[in-house]
Amino acid sequence: MEDCPRCGWPRSEVYEVLSRHLTSEGVVSYTRCACGELEVRVQPFAPGAGAVAGTAGTADPPEPGR
Repeated sequence: MEDCPRCGWPRSEVYEVLSRHLTSEGVVSYTRCACGELEVRVQPFAPGAGAVAGTAGTADPPEPGR
């Protein structure tokens, strides 16, 4: 990736992630550069890769009747 055209900050070093969303195409991230420039990034899913939105099996299942 290149550097920010406004200030030269390396785009490979994300300064601040504003939000990240899971979509059917991959993960969309809205980021801010050190100078304040906003950028939208899309990280497409790799073939055969799974997406994890949380951890499974870390909580006990609810008891019946509760």
